[in-house]
Amino acid sequence: MVRASDESQDGRRRAGAGPRRLDPSRDAAILRATLDGLADIGYDRLSMDDIAARARVGKAAIYRRWPSKAAVATAAMVWWREQMGPLVIPDTGSLRGDVEAIIANVPDFDDGDRSIVSVLLGLATAASRDQELSSALREHALARPRQGFREILDRAVARGEIPHARDLTLVPDVLFGLNALRFMTGQSIDRAYIRSVFEDVIIPLVTAPVPEPQETP
Repeated sequence: MVRASDESQDGRRRAGAGPRRLDPSRDAAILRATLDGLADIGYDRLSMDDIAARARVGKAAIYRRWPSKAAVATAAMVWWREQMGPLVIPDTGSLRGDVEAIIANVPDFDDGDRSIVSVLLGLATAASRDQELSSALREHALARPRQGFREILDRAVARGEIPHARDLTLVPDVLFGLNALRFMTGQSIDRAYIRSVFEDVIIPLVTAPVPEPQETP
């Protein structure tokens, strides 16, 4: 049992307090409540008290899992995406095979999911003025898909499908940037759109020959 002295008045865990077991059934309730709150009133107005009331848990239950509003908001977005389908793309043996696997994993967004997309855009806006939120989104919401896509590109380099001299540093951001622009203009991201991005932009970009460096006179 958790002793009252183990927590501060705001529900945060005191340094040196003993280990505890968390009820995993509360995680989904808290994350769902966070998404609902973000959709209803936005990140700036949402508080930990609001999340606790929506999830019908004590505020201490949230702080035992996430240290701040920025952390729980980011975790909620990651959790929502994980519910939509697998994020790990297996090695199919070719770049185009991997691309087809990516396209097959694009989720079918319903109206509820589209409202969450607006939440994500709202978080991105809030992150421009909240450094903690910006860092949390970058580390937890963006790093994993960016790394996964880079691994696909690196496999293609190893197979010889992409020139070894190609600088791939910004290629994942090209994909995510186009997706963000699509969201901002109120359009859906479906399989046909993702296919056109890969066929018309990404694959021609990464597989094109790398120009020889020009000698200076």
